[in-house]
Amino acid sequence: MENIAADSTKAPVPIEGARLVAVACAVSLGGLLFGFDSGVISGCEEAIQHEFGLSPFWHGLVVAGALAGTVFGALGAGRMCDRLGRKPTLVWMGVLFLVSALGCAFTPGGKVAGPQVLGWMRFVGGVAIGGVSVAVPMYIAEIAPPDRRGRLVLVNQFCIVLGIVVSYVSNYCVSRWLPAAESVVWRAMLGAECLPVFMYLAALAGVPESPHQAKVELSAPLFVRRNLRPLMLCFTVAFFSQLSGVNAVNYYSPRIMKMIFGEGSELASLAGTIGVGVVNLVFTVAAFFLIDRFGRKPLLVSGCAAMAAMHGLVAWQVSLGEACSPVLALAGIYGFIASVAFSASAVIWVFVSEIFPPDVRAKGQSFGGAVHWIMCMAVTWIFPVAVERTGTFAFAFFAAMMLLEMFWALFAMPETKGRPLYGPQSGLPRP
Repeated sequence: MENIAADSTKAPVPIEGARLVAVACAVSLGGLLFGFDSGVISGCEEAIQHEFGLSPFWHGLVVAGALAGTVFGALGAGRMCDRLGRKPTLVWMGVLFLVSALGCAFTPGGKVAGPQVLGWMRFVGGVAIGGVSVAVPMYIAEIAPPDRRGRLVLVNQFCIVLGIVVSYVSNYCVSRWLPAAESVVWRAMLGAECLPVFMYLAALAGVPESPHQAKVELSAPLFVRRNLRPLMLCFTVAFFSQLSGVNAVNYYSPRIMKMIFGEGSELASLAGTIGVGVVNLVFTVAAFFLIDRFGRKPLLVSGCAAMAAMHGLVAWQVSLGEACSPVLALAGIYGFIASVAFSASAVIWVFVSEIFPPDVRAKGQSFGGAVHWIMCMAVTWIFPVAVERTGTFAFAFFAAMMLLEMFWALFAMPETKGRPLYGPQSGLPRP
């Protein structure tokens, strides 16, 4: 069979017009599941810890169980995309999402079996998250024209954030209106994911295969000298994306709200968490209009500066204890979410989908996804322990990391706006 690497310089026949937008939106429902699965745990992680009597260490491990799966999903998705196709890979990820949601909903109640089953079911969901985090932006980048690629890939990011908001609202509604014991409520929260999974699988029925799909395994290796620079850029942007602390806030938002407002109503914490999701959604929409106009680099530089300032504000206020101003602390949290939404969270998946040559794009996307999820797992696992032992130091650490990323983006990051993915100019541009 012919190796597609030989034809990787030819631009494939494009999907155009309204159908292009419709296909991008349908595929991006995988991002909605990504966001829902990531956000839904925040509303029930304390109930899970209470029911199973988990220490902070083991509690962090169970919560981060999905993130362990994301690493395997990201690493395997590139090979699946090349061997099976982009579309079949996305379908299989949807099946895994369904298995995870059902498994979490029917977690047994024993203190030995319960955490183990829940951890493994979260792991399966994590495999699906890792898979769609690689396959969805790569698919959209391959079907999009260069002048619209940033915005269309950001449809996926918008759906991720929308999924987080939907999960927060879902958690609130289940907690508010389901007249059941706490042990039933948190299982219902996790099982509610079945509905968007069915929507996603139905939408994929009308999606074509990517026009750049490789029908045989590519012979080009990823870890060779010519790919050294894109590999280093990919590693760095994925590494820093989680040291922003974005998923520490996403996963532990109700707990952070209690640090700010003190112990109070569970519904109040969930309502405050919805505000985090809404701010995230609004500024992701802002990024949609900015990323192809100003470019990837200006958004990341300005966003890192703002994130550092917001983390510093939160660290200062929470360190004051009872003298903390909830208004200022909440402004810091919301300001951070706004900053990360229009910068780091928007840039990472667009940038990684653009910097690799066509013949190793799937492998490169898998590499970037794996780095991203390894760091996400580490931060999510360590954050509860760090907060318990060091208090506000965690927020000060995130601020320092964002200053470091700002200088990296300013002096080492190339601009990829408008660069074609095919042809002689599809290699990484010189800064």
